[in-house]
Amino acid sequence: MKSQKAIVTIAIGEKYQRNWKKFCEPNWKQYADRYGFDLVCLERPLDVSERARARSAAWQKCLILGQDFAQNYDQIVWIDSDIMINACSPDITAGVPLDKVGATYETSFSPVYLKRAFKLWPTSIINYTPQEYYSRYGLPADCDNVINSGVMVLSPRFHRTILEHVYNCYEEKGGREWHMEMRPLSYELVKARAVHWIDPRFNLMWPSEEIMHYPFLLQPPARRGLRARIERRIRAVAWRSVHAACLNASFQSSFFLHFGGNDTDLMQMVNQRATSWWDILA
Repeated sequence: MKSQKAIVTIAIGEKYQRNWKKFCEPNWKQYADRYGFDLVCLERPLDVSERARARSAAWQKCLILGQDFAQNYDQIVWIDSDIMINACSPDITAGVPLDKVGATYETSFSPVYLKRAFKLWPTSIINYTPQEYYSRYGLPADCDNVINSGVMVLSPRFHRTILEHVYNCYEEKGGREWHMEMRPLSYELVKARAVHWIDPRFNLMWPSEEIMHYPFLLQPPARRGLRARIERRIRAVAWRSVHAACLNASFQSSFFLHFGGNDTDLMQMVNQRATSWWDILA
């Protein structure tokens, strides 16, 4: 009997396909088998128009519900291809109504996060509230929450129209700091009251984890002088082992760990065979 739910992602280009197959497919497949998901990785663009080629492939997640294969499923779990799944995690679809989009809150609006992010990247676009996140894009400031669209539980029957509306009616602003499709997609879903909020561990952002819990891993402003050069060399030697320990701690306390940029150097540090923190220490 064919499954009624699937996990879907897009990995376009040799680099992304190779990274997904190496770092993600094994743990995704283990998770899918455990809960009866079909696993679909799309390796070609769904839209090959000039407009599609001019913007990030991330927008094409808005088209998956209109594909022929999607009509076979009651629910489709979209997952960005730079996410590693802790195979011991619970079923993400449990408790998500068919007419709602299961999604997590975007977590980058806490005062601590904002203070540290602004210190590290003072020239980047910092949004202090969800309303400002939308208004800077040119959207009305009338929504109080923001979803992170890297992980979503979707229903082809209920959500195809709104996702395709976002794809057809909005344009990309430019750099990654604008989050590609996420702002307009979040706005339309939140405004329509279509979101069922799920456990944040289903989309735990490693960049946010670093800022909130492991700020010592982040590069401080450059200093000059002999002492500074010595400190940088010591830091470089110790960085990898310390970073790996922190990264694996986050992976073990997450369901889905989102790397936010396909950082293969970090992904290869994750011990996929470990089932607990104690396995990492052994």
